[in-house]
Amino acid sequence: MIPHITLTTDRLTLRTPLEEDFAPVAAFMASPRARFVGGPVEDEFAQWRGFLSGFGHWALRGYGFFMVLHDGHKVGRVGVVNHIMWDEPELGWHIFDGFEGKGYATEAAACVRDWAATDRGLGPLISYIHPDNDASRRVAERLGARHERDRTLMEHPVQVWRHTGGPS
Repeated sequence: MIPHITLTTDRLTLRTPLEEDFAPVAAFMASPRARFVGGPVEDEFAQWRGFLSGFGHWALRGYGFFMVLHDGHKVGRVGVVNHIMWDEPELGWHIFDGFEGKGYATEAAACVRDWAATDRGLGPLISYIHPDNDASRRVAERLGARHERDRTLMEHPVQVWRHTGGPS
């Protein structure tokens, strides 16, 4: 059983995932936008397993990805994950096609970062960012994160960005 948590910002509602969120998440994972997060993944069963891993994070760790909504539209996912091969919990964001460039990732990530610190005792969090992912790097910079080191994760180069900001 996963907790039912809802967070809000001035423009956004963030809530724990529901089964009805599968279609937009699957569309994201099948798109070129997922190239820095293990995609594109076109196999529906692989998409489903990935989607279910989000529920597993909530059940096992008490945190995971939130669905981000703006005016009732599902615009992306933002949350904290800590897979077994991760060094520590990671703050991550996925903004769906057509919703990028509006500040949703930064706004939602700041909210989740603060929630993770105050409600889950996590932090300062990291973000793994592929060296070619300029958009995610800019989000990390707007959040006050700093490049800490480089490493390889799942056979891909990543930069580790440390979020030094705390609750706003």
